[in-house]
Amino acid sequence: MRRRVDPIRCAAFLAAAVFGFAFDAAGRSRPTAATSRTATTTTATLPSQPATYPSKRLIRAADDTAKAMLARLDSNFHAVVRPPFVVISNMPARRVREMARGSVIAPARAMWKRYFRRKPTHVITVLLFRDAKTYRHWAKKLYNNKKPPHFGYYRPNDRTMVMNIATGTGTLVHELTHALIVYDFPAVPLWFNEGLASLHEQCRVLPDRIIGLVNWRLPALKKAIRDRRLRPLRELITRDDFYGPQRGLNYAQARYFVMYMQERRLLQKFYRYYRDHHDGKDASVKAVEKIFGANLEKVESDYLKWVMALNWRSR
Repeated sequence: MRRRVDPIRCAAFLAAAVFGFAFDAAGRSRPTAATSRTATTTTATLPSQPATYPSKRLIRAADDTAKAMLARLDSNFHAVVRPPFVVISNMPARRVREMARGSVIAPARAMWKRYFRRKPTHVITVLLFRDAKTYRHWAKKLYNNKKPPHFGYYRPNDRTMVMNIATGTGTLVHELTHALIVYDFPAVPLWFNEGLASLHEQCRVLPDRIIGLVNWRLPALKKAIRDRRLRPLRELITRDDFYGPQRGLNYAQARYFVMYMQERRLLQKFYRYYRDHHDGKDASVKAVEKIFGANLEKVESDYLKWVMALNWRSR
């Protein structure tokens, strides 16, 4: 089977009308870094990007990245180059193009329109392996990863997503969120970084937004609330222990708090305010109270009542 590089550029996919893609969560993804060394600016207010995107440099870099990666793989792989993304898979070529449009470009475009004013200035590589066998084989051969997470993971140092796409696209959109947010909000706190990414594990993608849907994290969260084991919201958004002993519950609590903002139609406003006012010990608390127009304990009380009224059934 001959490999093929699809050279369609950013202008083409930005002009395409992409509607109604739905993503089902396949399951948990491993924790990822909150920041990446790819970010070029770390100030609260970032300068706007040039009107022409992608740059010629980024286009050349994407072409070079695709060629270099294909040279490391076998002839079953195809590449779709749409800067800043290089999507490579051992699925049939037509399926790779469909996956690039629906599971990478469409959600990225929605996030750029809804939240992020700055786009990546480096290539983001997306490796989509058709099954668990080839996923494990190439994770080991390319990166010496002998025990990769079941669903997939993101490598922030080289901006590469390594995915077992047979498990679904929920983890892909989760990791894509991490890959994009660092360019717009380099100092994003872990609770919000993981909360927004987890919101996208199960979602519907529209041309101008991503709508998070109820998912498998809900039952554990509701049980923790009933058992009075859930940490106070103030702790979640102010302490630096997101990946600590309560990591699973932290993901659920953060995801559904971000989803609560979405349902209150405050998420976009919160993100932009938080990005520009995130400095200081109590910045997270102040941002929540500013956008909700109430003290944190009142916001938390209403949030918990909302969570307990939600329902989810596994398939």
